[in-house]
Amino acid sequence: MAALEWPADICPASLTWRPESNTKTFRSPFNGASQTVRFPGTRWICSLTFNNLTDDKSRRIDALVADLDGEYGRVKIRDWGREGRTPAGNPVVADADQTGTQLSSKGWTAGRVVLRTGDYITVNDELKIVTADVTSSSTGTAIIPIAPMLRASPPVNGKIEVANPYGIFKLKDNQQGASNRVPGVFTSYTLEFEEAF
Repeated sequence: MAALEWPADICPASLTWRPESNTKTFRSPFNGASQTVRFPGTRWICSLTFNNLTDDKSRRIDALVADLDGEYGRVKIRDWGREGRTPAGNPVVADADQTGTQLSSKGWTAGRVVLRTGDYITVNDELKIVTADVTSSSTGTAIIPIAPMLRASPPVNGKIEVANPYGIFKLKDNQQGASNRVPGVFTSYTLEFEEAF
């Protein structure tokens, strides 16, 4: 099933947005020392609150939630608290077999700051946050420090989405979608999503 598009004209009144890390801590029963291990699989979690939607907008949210069919469906979601950035060039993935927290890229306008700390990018349908300012080289290449780490190696020349970054999300559980409706007037929702992969 292809990921659904979020209705462009329906934005949450407020949202919470955070990463949920995939780490494990092991504590020694002998001396109490601890060791923490990080694994791939950190995901974005969000809660979206919509207040006083008109009948037209609430109908489209109801239809979207029904189309998702609980945790089964997927939808493209972005952090409405941060806008994308006009790309400096046509950025793409530079190298094969990339993993970890750095992404080698090319196609940028040469010799300028192309991304800022806190910008989001999408690569291979994975939503990433840039963890430090990125300046392109004189040849238009750049190493992008990202979090969370790549879950799968993106294809060479795969597009890096900067203007409209998104992640692929699913409803957090099968109980999502309840509305608070004033008949004939307004409808409000709080929907919880988690990144799906």
